[in-house]
Amino acid sequence: MNTNILVVYFTWSNTSQKIAERIQALLQADIFQIQTEKIYPDTYLACIVDAGKEKMKKERPVLRNYLQSIEQYEKIILVFPNWWGGLPMPVFTFLEHLDFSEKTILPVCMNGGSGFSKTIKQLQETCPTAKILEGIEIKKKAAESEETQKRLEKWLRIE
Repeated sequence: MNTNILVVYFTWSNTSQKIAERIQALLQADIFQIQTEKIYPDTYLACIVDAGKEKMKKERPVLRNYLQSIEQYEKIILVFPNWWGGLPMPVFTFLEHLDFSEKTILPVCMNGGSGFSKTIKQLQETCPTAKILEGIEIKKKAAESEETQKRLEKWLRIE
């Protein structure tokens, strides 16, 4: 078990959760889900409208649970969807409540075709004392494919 690695994920459609759980199983790492007290709408269109409003207002949604510390971890694998070209606002809430000094963040960006967009820059700005490594972007349609599994294993260096 890799007790120095934490897989953290935020999901709306469960795609990020599936990828996070796959990574967690491959690495035998700890896992944590970012969950908001607010429930997002079930439909994609309504959800992106909500997410867009949060982004415009720079809201920090309240989370259901918070980690007290990440002191014991060296690496944080952060799995998230690209919402409106950036990090979902609940991810900001999570990041801003912890000290990422001397931590390494490995981003995994789920998207519909827009790649990382501004997410890496936002990670660097939000966690300036962390080392942000090259991440992997996964298109939602390919999330469960064998090719994606191989890409993940190669990225994690578990070939």
